[in-house]
Amino acid sequence: MTLVDAAPRPDGAAPVRRGGLRWLVGVLVALTLVVGGVVVSGTYYYDSVAVPEPVQVSYPVVAVTELPISVANAFVAAVDPDFYESGGTALTSSLITRQYLVIASGAGAVDSSRVRVMASKFEDMYTKTEILGFYLNSADYGPGAVGLVAAAQTYFHKPAARLTVAEAALLAVQLSADRPTAKVGWERVLDTMVERGWLSPAERSKLTFPTV
Repeated sequence: MTLVDAAPRPDGAAPVRRGGLRWLVGVLVALTLVVGGVVVSGTYYYDSVAVPEPVQVSYPVVAVTELPISVANAFVAAVDPDFYESGGTALTSSLITRQYLVIASGAGAVDSSRVRVMASKFEDMYTKTEILGFYLNSADYGPGAVGLVAAAQTYFHKPAARLTVAEAALLAVQLSADRPTAKVGWERVLDTMVERGWLSPAERSKLTFPTV
């Protein structure tokens, strides 16, 4: 040991041990490698998930643009009120998109990582209007009623484009995740529409529960 080594530091601080410095550098390098590995692994998984093509159906369908906007919004209110604001990443993808992709892919659950990744990619490929149309035309509304055209005919004996808001709200109850009773679900759909500004309180007060 030299006199320089033995002399106290001017600032009173203890000397830095070289072994400790090497340990700290080693930890930082290890953490960098781990984080880098996770990013590479995540990117590989994301890229490996294939996006299914929209379902090709043999039965009649209706374009969302043919529906009154309030009728289309009744289904949005029942299934995913945040539909128009959601999207952009796998974590914020729309529930409607994910439910449709479960139908289209025939595998997975709406909250699975695979379906969320598919949804993120799908929302980059199609507009919200297109996705809503895909979903409404492939959803199951009850026995003998797959797709909105069949549902409108089965329950109300009319074309889907002629559905009223009250009728659409009742059909939308069939798509609610918790499947409430018809009247309770119907009231809830309409209340959600009012909360979101898709239906005025005055319009809401004039609606009556439809007869099926």
